[in-house]
Amino acid sequence: MAESTFMYGVVAGVFAFLVGLLFATRGARSRRGNEVAAEAETTHSGGGGGGGEERRVKRFKSDGTPVYD
Repeated sequence: MAESTFMYGVVAGVFAFLVGLLFATRGARSRRGNEVAAEAETTHSGGGGGGGEERRVKRFKSDGTPVYD
């Protein structure tokens, strides 16, 4: 009885460790992704925009040229 309880505890502990590891790596990847996106925004040059405001593409015309907000 004690052996089966011990094995159950070991398996449950290993499972909990692996689930924790999964969530930790997921969180690290999402944080790194956000940092890369923020870094890309700060290093992006507007290309002669009006006063540093960001121009966003609203839609595209039929010939493929972008229409900005």
